[in-house]
Amino acid sequence: MKKKGQVWISAILYLALGVIIIALIIGLAMPMVGKMRDRNTYIQTKEMMFNLNKNVIDVINEGPGSKRYLSPLSIEKGELIIAPGTDDTIQWKFKTKNKLMETGMDFKEGDLTLRTDGMEGNYELTIKSSYANADIELSSVAGSLRNPFFGVFSMVIENSGYSGGATEPKITIKMQAT
Repeated sequence: MKKKGQVWISAILYLALGVIIIALIIGLAMPMVGKMRDRNTYIQTKEMMFNLNKNVIDVINEGPGSKRYLSPLSIEKGELIIAPGTDDTIQWKFKTKNKLMETGMDFKEGDLTLRTDGMEGNYELTIKSSYANADIELSSVAGSLRNPFFGVFSMVIENSGYSGGATEPKITIKMQAT
């Protein structure tokens, strides 16, 4: 009888030890998985911003009447902000708990400016394209979309030419849901 009790006690101890080890592994692995997921989102969105910037620059350089269609444009996490007017920028912002870059400094990659702000456990990543030599106008089809943009949508970038003696080309960006 004594051996039967020892077998059950051993089984319970091994089971408890197994559960503790699995909990520790999951507890240590989840932050790394989250950081990898955020890093992949950042890299994919940076590539999308490079593509978007290339298309805007191409439309500016090709002159009036030039047009580009980007569809689908997908913002899985974060938000895309198109700031016409004094800024004339297109930027993506993403909040994360993971520090992916040095904070408080601007980094240039091609025409993009990369920045991370925040402190321990609360960071905001920003990827920005500035178009100081163009006048950006934003509109959305049927008024269904508004700044900031997230999700899946289509974008039309069009060079409307120079209006009223302006020295900068007018770039119209139309957004629509897909």
